[in-house]
Amino acid sequence: MLVLAPAFAGGVSDQEKTVQQVVAEIDRMHQKVDQYNEDIVVALDQKAQLDAQIVISQQSIAEQQAVIAALEVQLGNVAVSKVMGTGSGALGPLFSDPVALDESLQRDHLAKVAVNAGEATTNDYEFLLDQLQTEQKSLEDNQAQAAALAEQAETSREKAEQALKDLEDRETKERNKLGTLIDQEQQRQAEKAAAEYAAQVKAAQARSAADKAAQANNSSSNNSGSSNSGSSNSGSSNSGASNSGSSNSGSSGSGSGGSGSSNAGSSGDSGGGISTQPVSSRAGTAVNAAAGQQGVPYRFATSNPGVSFDCSGLTAYAWSMAGVNLPHQSGQQYASTPHVSKESAQPGDLIFYYSPISHVGIYIGGGQMIHAPATGKVVSVTTVRWDRVVGVSRPG
Repeated sequence: MLVLAPAFAGGVSDQEKTVQQVVAEIDRMHQKVDQYNEDIVVALDQKAQLDAQIVISQQSIAEQQAVIAALEVQLGNVAVSKVMGTGSGALGPLFSDPVALDESLQRDHLAKVAVNAGEATTNDYEFLLDQLQTEQKSLEDNQAQAAALAEQAETSREKAEQALKDLEDRETKERNKLGTLIDQEQQRQAEKAAAEYAAQVKAAQARSAADKAAQANNSSSNNSGSSNSGSSNSGSSNSGASNSGSSNSGSSGSGSGGSGSSNAGSSGDSGGGISTQPVSSRAGTAVNAAAGQQGVPYRFATSNPGVSFDCSGLTAYAWSMAGVNLPHQSGQQYASTPHVSKESAQPGDLIFYYSPISHVGIYIGGGQMIHAPATGKVVSVTTVRWDRVVGVSRPG
């Protein structure tokens, strides 16, 4: 329960309202820090992909340049041979200063020499040069984009650090004014969210039990109808009236079976959203891996066991120890794994916070999860704030 400090001039209700507003603002500031950290991870991940492409392009360009250089040497030899044999000056500007030549004119003369010598075709040479230019343009574009992403990551890092400083300053200021009221309000909200979640789980379980009972009753009714129908047919094989009754009975049994099937499908959809996605046998390995990193400092954009983690780096590491590869980014982790309802959360499941998603932890049961919280903190166990959870997924 919230223990109130001496009332402000506006009364107790004003004090409660003030505390709630402060807690809400602190929560928003936490989310802002998380989002900036997520932006850093996204930018660095995209840059890493571009860096890999850049290396491939550079290797390709070097190979193409070597091929073209060899061809130009060959063309030069052919040109010299042609001049020495015929005294022709048809080479035009081929032997002029390359710096002074227009690139397209030089290309045209080299190609013509190759054609005259019967060593290559204009299309061959043009294709190589065009391909090289295209590759060089792509490389330049990727390098520019990679530089922009690096700058974007640095900007997000600066914003994250400033947002964290603002948060810490705000918390210090408000705690100096409100004392333990902030902690009490946060605890009250956490307990309320936990109670609401427990009620949701209980209701979902009750619906699931009712659905199973209804399916069992329908199955029993169908079996009974099928048995009666068979008995009627057997006992009335020589009676037209009985055959007619048998036909009606069979029709009735079929109708009952159809109804039962329909109810089963409906109940599956209304079972509180409880997923049929089975819990992976590797979930325990993932939980133990995360638990083994408790006390490791938080650091954005890292997944370094025993050294540092950010939130998605921790969950990616934990599940990698169980043989499941996850992207190092919370939004992508949610997008790439099977979703389950909050009410069906099991140990090993990933718990995602905020919209857009900017934080993730690994559920360990009992309303608790392990996560890498924020800069200045360490990997630790915390109570799940189900009122902030926007999704749950089940890797493996």
